[in-house]
Amino acid sequence: METSDWITLAGVAAILAFLRSLRWDMRGLSDRVARLEGLIEGLCDSITGRANRGTPR
Repeated sequence: METSDWITLAGVAAILAFLRSLRWDMRGLSDRVARLEGLIEGLCDSITGRANRGTPR
């Protein structure tokens, strides 16, 4: 293999590693956003005094 082939292969490996890391970061962000949504929904329910949280809005 020539030098340019090795550079291309290293570039592809770096891009794949970046995308994998990005996927893990997005999963963590999704968990945190879901937690915040739950907290905000609980705050809204407590402010409005809703007794039944299962009712659709």
